[in-house]
Amino acid sequence: MIAYKFLCAGGLGPFSRYAWPLPRAERPGAWVIAAGDATLCATAVHGCRVADLPWWLQDELWEAEFDGAIATGRHKISAPRARLVRRVEGWDAGCEQRFADACARRARDHAATALERAGDSRSATALRERATPVDIVRATRELDPPETARVTVAMAGDGATRARNGHAIVAAYIAAQTAARVGGPDAAGAERAWQSGWLGSELRLRS
Repeated sequence: MIAYKFLCAGGLGPFSRYAWPLPRAERPGAWVIAAGDATLCATAVHGCRVADLPWWLQDELWEAEFDGAIATGRHKISAPRARLVRRVEGWDAGCEQRFADACARRARDHAATALERAGDSRSATALRERATPVDIVRATRELDPPETARVTVAMAGDGATRARNGHAIVAAYIAAQTAARVGGPDAAGAERAWQSGWLGSELRLRS
């Protein structure tokens, strides 16, 4: 199965700190083999599908081959062994920042919807006009939103702050939570689906 693996710079596992064998001369890296019975969230080798990507952002994204009995978790897959096939070169600091900015704008729009529902369409329009994280943060600080929209607007400002500082994974999480506050759990799921769609399209990944 071809899936994906986010790693820290240099091919290090973000939690295990394991140094994955890297591909060389257009050949895949060596197999990484799980110890024991390859249990999900324990001893197995883990990766993610395109739909799982927003939960696992790190410095490097790799296409990887997973072999053996594939287990599926909530936001991950696992297998008895896996190897890196190629680095997804499109995922770099610039792409990560574009994704963070997009998430900030999504949180902004959810906050604007909350303002409209609270009867403050003027503030909603003013907020939607702000396009950059810096401007979104400034707008959320300038507004005096109705009480029913206050927390949602503050969340949008927090998401924009995280985006401005390059913390894409946190900006994505806040966008999903802002969506949930406005539209419930299904809206959070839809937001995560939008995020994975953005990444898949931008990086031209295999679904």
